[in-house]
Amino acid sequence: MRIQPRILPFVLCAFAISGCDASSSTELPAAGASSGTSGSTSGASSGAGGSGTAAGGTGGAPAGSAGTAGVNDGTFELLFRDDFDALDASRWQAMTHSWDTNLALFSSQAVAVEEGELRIRLLEAPAGTVDDSGAAKPYLGAEVRSLETLTYGRVKARLKFAKGPGVVSSLVTIYTPWPADDWNELDIECLGKSPSTVQLNTMVYTGAPTQPPVTVSVTPTQEPYKPTLGFDATEDFHIYTMEWTPQSARFLVDDVVIYTWDKHIDRMKLPQNVLLTIWASSSAAWAGAVGEGTIGAEARYDWVELYKYVP
Repeated sequence: MRIQPRILPFVLCAFAISGCDASSSTELPAAGASSGTSGSTSGASSGAGGSGTAAGGTGGAPAGSAGTAGVNDGTFELLFRDDFDALDASRWQAMTHSWDTNLALFSSQAVAVEEGELRIRLLEAPAGTVDDSGAAKPYLGAEVRSLETLTYGRVKARLKFAKGPGVVSSLVTIYTPWPADDWNELDIECLGKSPSTVQLNTMVYTGAPTQPPVTVSVTPTQEPYKPTLGFDATEDFHIYTMEWTPQSARFLVDDVVIYTWDKHIDRMKLPQNVLLTIWASSSAAWAGAVGEGTIGAEARYDWVELYKYVP
């Protein structure tokens, strides 16, 4: 169960996301290579987070495939690039909320702009820190959310993920109304226990239609895919991209397509915010057990670009 989030003075709304387990991994194709290996994995529904894609047909690659196939028709038009000389309140908002499997309370104290980078950290929470449900939170984490939403588009970021046991850092697009009357979500997550992999999440709601507003959030269908990168994502900066069109959702690392998804693309049609997050998971089996190295973990974003999709 998610809590009703608290909001900082300049924040418009808030929402919570969480990851899910992925049981298999696949080595990334070499740059310029194409792989037809199936990449779909099963995972239990977390009831968290959402990201949207639009209605439409199928992409050039089968659902759950890795490789360079699946190029979409249309183009992407740059909305903005943020090089993080400062935290631009006309573009981003620092959220404050949590949920049951998140050991951190999101806080602006964990957000900083330093040396031309956005840096979000896991900090030790002051004694007595609780969320709005009264649950104790031993850490402070961060969610920096875009004011702009995308209904089809591209999110591209040069970043270095956070290292630390139990730590989850991510690049996310998600449909944010809460309680959630529908679900769309795309994630690139780096888990503290396995920094040479990323978890790619594609989440949609496949149940009966709802009538907003709802009092209980819907639960998404999740299809996590966990490829091996061939490098440690916490050691250096790399470029991570998510592209979402009416035909498919594509994930790229250093401009190489590693996964194309279109299984439920007709349900991926909702406006989504972009989230930059760091938090601590209560699931040791999924992200590793929190401990030495959790406090002080830091994700660093050199720049972020948002594009709209032009058919």
